[in-house]
Amino acid sequence: MKIVQVCPFYVPHPGGVESHVRRLSTELVREGHEVTVLTSRYDPELPAAEVLDGVHVVRVPVRGVLLNTPIDPRVGKVLRTLSADIVHLHYPPPLTSYFAARGLRPGHPPVVLTYHCDLYLPGPWGRLLTSTFERVMLPQVLRVADRVIVHTKSYGQTSATLRNRAIDVVPSLVDVELYRTPAHVEELRQELGLSDRRVLVFTGRLVPHKGFDTGIRALSLLPKDVTMLVIGSGPNLPALVSLARRLRVAGRVRFLTHVGDGELPRYLALGDVFVYPSQNRLEGFGLAIAEAMAAGLPVVIADMPGVREVIEEGREGLLAHPMIPEDFARQVQRLLDDREVAQRMGAAGRLRAQERYGVATITRQIVALYESLRTAPPRSSS
Repeated sequence: MKIVQVCPFYVPHPGGVESHVRRLSTELVREGHEVTVLTSRYDPELPAAEVLDGVHVVRVPVRGVLLNTPIDPRVGKVLRTLSADIVHLHYPPPLTSYFAARGLRPGHPPVVLTYHCDLYLPGPWGRLLTSTFERVMLPQVLRVADRVIVHTKSYGQTSATLRNRAIDVVPSLVDVELYRTPAHVEELRQELGLSDRRVLVFTGRLVPHKGFDTGIRALSLLPKDVTMLVIGSGPNLPALVSLARRLRVAGRVRFLTHVGDGELPRYLALGDVFVYPSQNRLEGFGLAIAEAMAAGLPVVIADMPGVREVIEEGREGLLAHPMIPEDFARQVQRLLDDREVAQRMGAAGRLRAQERYGVATITRQIVALYESLRTAPPRSSS
């Protein structure tokens, strides 16, 4: 099949959607499909076209990036020039999928939309922009979509945008093999001075919706031999560093801003517990949770639609009330106090990641969906 993946950002831009699209596209190529990723040239230093891991990447110019959203109206025009059996849109950020949908013409190939999460912008202006997009632009995207994928059933059922709409549930995907046997872990433990420490790990972009201020507040309530590794970077970093100082835990938090994907398994292997305190609907799955499970870590995550479905509570990890540091600290302490339970949950998480979220498993589900569309009767023109 010739498959065009349309996403707002692609590597080297960091993020869960970008990682999902890259892993899916690479696996599709490995299985013999021809894949083009159509994305924004958000950085003019990036090439307009290149091949990465066998995937053809086409980047269109942007008029700017506003609120982490590339403004790339040429996506639709370029999409019409690409040969495709399937067009797969990824949302959000919102404008790329809208411009792609607007550019489609009658007789276009079947369209799949992966709805990674609801759009959310804080404050009154944010709410106004969100409601305007969802009222004016999103209907066009949903209208052209033959099938809509969400990563968890609970998220799709609680999304006001998707209410009463048929959805397909296909989780995000993780390369489990990367996390199986990381090398030189003990050397890294000594290098970071963690030999006599109990270690919590968080990975992800340091942005408000990850709720990591809750994680730092929870750390301040835990014993002094507990250290936290914060792996990631983002605009919230200065505020989080300042919060750690105010709470007098700065010496127990390690902000690791330059850990590459290839190094991540080593750092996860240092952990005793993985924490994920996300706090709003910008988190539709939480790929970092599945990666931590693949690394064999028990997890403590926010009890929110989407992320809570990644685990079975009490089996691979525990749920905590969102934005309540005391409850996060309580659940983490339970796992730190019972090493046997923590190890059992970590092993169960590794198995769940392999069986449910492995790259080959998820790719098979998506290819089956593609094939069902190719053999279905033509839909009426959009």
